[in-house]
Amino acid sequence: MYGVVIALALFITTSTALANIAVAVGVLFIALEFFRTKKLPKFDTEILKVLAIYFAAQVFIAIMSLNPAVSFREVAGESHRFLPLIFAMTFIKSKSQLRDVLIVILITSFVNEIVGLVQYFILGETRAYGLNKWATFFSSIVLMQILIQIFISQLEIMPKFWRILSVISCLLAAIALIASLTRISWITAFVVAIIFIFMEKRYRTIAIKILSVLLTVFIIVLMSSPFLLDRFKTIYDVNFQGNHERVLMWESSLKIFEDYPLHGIGQNMFRDVYNGEYISEDAVESWHSQAHNNIINTAVERGIIGIIAFFILYGYFFRRFFIQFKKEQNMKFSAGLTAFLIAVAIHFAGLTETNLSLSIIIREFWFFSGILIAAHPILNFDFED
Repeated sequence: MYGVVIALALFITTSTALANIAVAVGVLFIALEFFRTKKLPKFDTEILKVLAIYFAAQVFIAIMSLNPAVSFREVAGESHRFLPLIFAMTFIKSKSQLRDVLIVILITSFVNEIVGLVQYFILGETRAYGLNKWATFFSSIVLMQILIQIFISQLEIMPKFWRILSVISCLLAAIALIASLTRISWITAFVVAIIFIFMEKRYRTIAIKILSVLLTVFIIVLMSSPFLLDRFKTIYDVNFQGNHERVLMWESSLKIFEDYPLHGIGQNMFRDVYNGEYISEDAVESWHSQAHNNIINTAVERGIIGIIAFFILYGYFFRRFFIQFKKEQNMKFSAGLTAFLIAVAIHFAGLTETNLSLSIIIREFWFFSGILIAAHPILNFDFED
C-alpha cells in the first residue's frame, strides 16, 4: 500500500486519470487483504466517524435532489476524493517513507511550476496554468505547494539537496502564482502570511521581513507591468465582467436557496437550475456549473443540512490541525500548522471560486492533509525507519 501512496504523490498533481487508477488499486489491495486475513488496516476511527456523519447527510440530500441519479454520482465521486487522506494517514509509517513521499511531491510541484512559468514567459500564454486545465485551478494548487515546500525546507530528516531545492521551488511557485493572474490567490497568499505571523511567534520577525520584501517585489512588478497593474485594479472594480457576473450569480443563488432551504437542489445541479431558471437577465455568461463560492454553492445544492455537514467536516479538521500545531512546539516547523494554513488557503480562495468541487484540488488538499497528520507521530515520537 505504501507504493500506492508514492503513486498518488507522483500523479495527484500531474494526472487525474492516473491518480484515479492509484486510488482504485489501493481499494483493491485493501479488499484483497481483508478477504485473506478478515482484518482491515487500523484506520483513524475518529475521522471515519466524522466522514460517516458527513456522507449520511450527503445521501439524504441526494435522495431529495431534483435529479437523484446525478447527485448520487457526485456523492460517489466525492467519497473517492477522501481516500488519499485515509491512505496517507494509514500507510506512511516511518521517517524514510515520509521523506520519500515528500521528495516525490517536491519533484512534481517543481515540474508543475516550471511548466507554468514556461507557458507565461516563453510561450506567451495570457495566464500560467501549469499541468492543470485552468489558471484558477493552477493557482489553488500552487498555494498548497508553496506551504508544503516551506515545510520541506525546514524538515531535518530531508537531505540538504532537497531542502535547497524546496526553497528554489518555493520562489518559483511565488512567481508562478503571480503569472496565474488569479486575483483571489494573490490576496490569499497575503492573508495566509498574516495568519502565520500571528500564530507562529518563533518566526515572527523573519516572517515579517520576508513578507515585506515579497510585497515590495510584488509592488515593483505591478508598477512595471501595465497589464498586471490593470489586472490588480479589477479586484475592486465592481463593473469588471468577472466581478459583476459573480454578484449576479450570488443574488440568483440566494433566490434558489430561499426556494430550497432545507436540502437544496441536489449535488451537481447548479448548472441546470441556475442557467435554466434563475439566471439574471443582466448576466451574459450562461455556462457556470458552480456558484463561485464554496459556502454559497453548498447552500444552493445542499441546503441547511449541507451547510451544517460542511461546517462539521471542515471545523473538525481545522480543530485537529490546530491541536496538532500546539503539540508540535518542539518541532522546527510544525506539520499541524502547515496543514492548518493549507486549509485556510483553500477556504479563503474559495470565497470567489468553488475550488472544493474540483477533483484535482480537493484530492490534493486531502492527500497533503493526510501526509501532515501522519507526520506528527513519526516526527514527534521518534518512529523507527
